[in-house]
Amino acid sequence: MEKKKELTDTLLLAYLSLSGFSITPKNNGRLIAFEVSGESLTDTIETFYRNPEVKILDFITHYKNIRSMIFNLRGQGGRQ
Repeated sequence: MEKKKELTDTLLLAYLSLSGFSITPKNNGRLIAFEVSGESLTDTIETFYRNPEVKILDFITHYKNIRSMIFNLRGQGGRQ
């Protein structure tokens, strides 16, 4: 069963992206959130909070991609 959540935590989003989840930016007025969908989403979020070992350079790359999406949306005035 595919699950969807709307999240704003960029570090969590980077970890989910690194773990292979689909991440789509959404503008909710002043706040830019991301819709995340995929199998075992809740389990992966719980794993993130247990402080798993990750390849740091890969994680940073995913984090930078998330931040870039935010800046791009803000630069467009939040338009998609």
